[in-house]
Amino acid sequence: LWSRYLDAWHAVGAGGTPAAPPYLAIVAALASLLFGSTGLAVTVLLVASVPLAGFTAYFASRPLVTSRLLRAWAAIAYAFLPAATGALAGGRIGTAVLAVLLPLIARAGIAASGLASSSGARGSWRATWAYALLLTITTAFTPIVWPIALVLGIAVLAVRRADLAASGLRLLVQLGTPLLILAPWSLTLLPFGFFKEAGLEYGSSAASALDLLGASPGGPGTVNGLMLVGVVLAALAALLRSERQSAIRTAWAVALVGLVFAVLSNKSTWAGPATLVYGIAILSAAALGADGARSRVAEQSFGWRQPVAALVAFASAAGPLLLAAGWMIAGADGPVERRDPAQVPAFVAEDSTTTDQVRTLVLDGDSTARVSYMLVRGSGARMGDAEAAAADGENATLDKVVANLVAGSGADQADQLGGFAVRYVLVHKGTPRDITRVLDATPGLSRLSQQNGGALWRVDQQVSRATIVSANGSGTPDSVPAGPVEIHTTVPTGADGRILRLADSASPDWTATLDGKPLTRTTVDGWAQGFELPSSGGKLDVTYDTPFTHSAWLWAQGALAVVLVVLALPGRRRDVDDDLPEEQPIPAQAVEGEGRRARRLRAQAEAEEESQETPEDTDFPEAAPAAPAASDEETPAAVPHQQPYDEWDPASYPAADGYDTGYADQYQGTGTGQYQTGGYDQQTYDPYQTGQYDPYAYGGQQGQGAYDPTYQQGYDPAYDPAAQHHQGTGGEHHDGSQQ
Repeated sequence: LWSRYLDAWHAVGAGGTPAAPPYLAIVAALASLLFGSTGLAVTVLLVASVPLAGFTAYFASRPLVTSRLLRAWAAIAYAFLPAATGALAGGRIGTAVLAVLLPLIARAGIAASGLASSSGARGSWRATWAYALLLTITTAFTPIVWPIALVLGIAVLAVRRADLAASGLRLLVQLGTPLLILAPWSLTLLPFGFFKEAGLEYGSSAASALDLLGASPGGPGTVNGLMLVGVVLAALAALLRSERQSAIRTAWAVALVGLVFAVLSNKSTWAGPATLVYGIAILSAAALGADGARSRVAEQSFGWRQPVAALVAFASAAGPLLLAAGWMIAGADGPVERRDPAQVPAFVAEDSTTTDQVRTLVLDGDSTARVSYMLVRGSGARMGDAEAAAADGENATLDKVVANLVAGSGADQADQLGGFAVRYVLVHKGTPRDITRVLDATPGLSRLSQQNGGALWRVDQQVSRATIVSANGSGTPDSVPAGPVEIHTTVPTGADGRILRLADSASPDWTATLDGKPLTRTTVDGWAQGFELPSSGGKLDVTYDTPFTHSAWLWAQGALAVVLVVLALPGRRRDVDDDLPEEQPIPAQAVEGEGRRARRLRAQAEAEEESQETPEDTDFPEAAPAAPAASDEETPAAVPHQQPYDEWDPASYPAADGYDTGYADQYQGTGTGQYQTGGYDQQTYDPYQTGQYDPYAYGGQQGQGAYDPTYQQGYDPAYDPAAQHHQGTGGEHHDGSQQ
């Protein structure tokens, strides 16, 4: 996978122009791993782009309208836009990828700009990074989305000029990230290279003004712009709605920007990517206008509005349905067609794996005036090879050789083809018969076979990718065993002035050593890579090394891409609790089979309850529990004023029934307000045994047990017996509550 990545993305070619991003090579590598066929993978990707585009459109339209029927209509209409079906028919993988990701880009862009917030809050950074990630991917496939995002970003800055610093920083991140991640290729797009698309060019658009207005870019797989005129009318009618004008005007602003770029790109390239932006915008405006339209029309009296609304609704629904039906019936009829996946015969592909590393020249064309050719090695070309070859520039020498070969100039074509390591010439089915007759008459070529309308010829001489030739070009070249790229072999001794010639374009990245000593680089025949060999032999090593800075930048790009993905990942919502189940309460009683943890938690809970019921280190005895509530006829007595302890007079309180005032006298001191600790005779007086009422007993009850003599030792002198005495006589606590 990584080797194919590097092969399709070596930045410096013959002219020093960086190649296109290697995403096509990545797709080809993954396809070869999963399917074993890049053609099948591309077909799956292109065909799957239609339902995937509809799915992403339905998903992204959830916050736009609430009606499921409207969201389904918008998803179907978007999936079968002429730009999407035209991309499938023409094999335009860049537009197909944009069709899948564009609804997600629109949703992320709205969130990143803060336009979705009714309070005017700025967009979140996660939405900004997600928008930057999606914009980076789509810019690699269809660079035109970057200037469209630039224009729309400037418009957002104008709207949110009150928060210019924060909005400007977010716009800088959104637009600067694609240029940084895709550098140095992205720098070659400035200023007018954004109209390109991934893959080789397939002509410009042939769309008229009416086609562009109806979101049709023209070309194979598209329809006339009148098919979607109902959607355009529905989008225009949405401007008459009084509600949600901000969203509708935003959709129309995007539509106008997309339409302008579609007009600009229509003359030079295919306008499909720009018309996709225009199409999704007018669909959004139409969906906003149709949301709740039936109830609004029904509230008005019958007039011209009802028939017009019915006609617009019918045209809006019929157009996408007809497009979908036509696509399902006719299929992807266009330049893309079903062919044999094997580009060359099996024995030719096997012969190219030998140490000679020979190649095959494949010819194809509809007339003798213009013939296309392809130089392949192995079983055939892989996805990304054409882009890499186009980035290296055209080979004028090979163009001249092929032109002379097809025209039958009579020159020694076999020697010229051998210079490019061409051993076989293959003519595809459908090529004019005049070309096959010329090849039959060409010296040095022998027809090998003819099958299914195609024909194969062989060059009648020894051909090899690496050869040793003389400086003046005389003599027979000697073949050198070589690999697909590098050469590691032993060369014999020879004459002075010999040259190692490679059938590859000259490049400063080629290096060669003989027994560790570097060889002098030279150019052979004006285009081929060569090295000057000494007369002595030895160990020959030829390598192709990209600059260290280029390899380091590739790894840096990979690291930046990983960081960008991490920054764009959705975060956890703050208002949502975790996904852990609620903790089950511990049963009050032990159950059979419970674990040790449950028993420990129950014991801990019981200990906490006991500690709450029994206060520790208190200076006062526990309050007596409340007595049964009094009857309705009884009224609680008022709490009299409490006298201080030093002014307490036992004579002022009448004795209760069975109360012995001498009992309190025994506790009274000698006038100092203190009790005598040893003045109480526990043996001569025991109220618990006589059955008399003891106000100091717990709860005011009699006969609850023997008196504890240790109680007197812990008695607090600050205790006020007057309050407790009043409790025994008045039937209330000092705070007024009933006993």
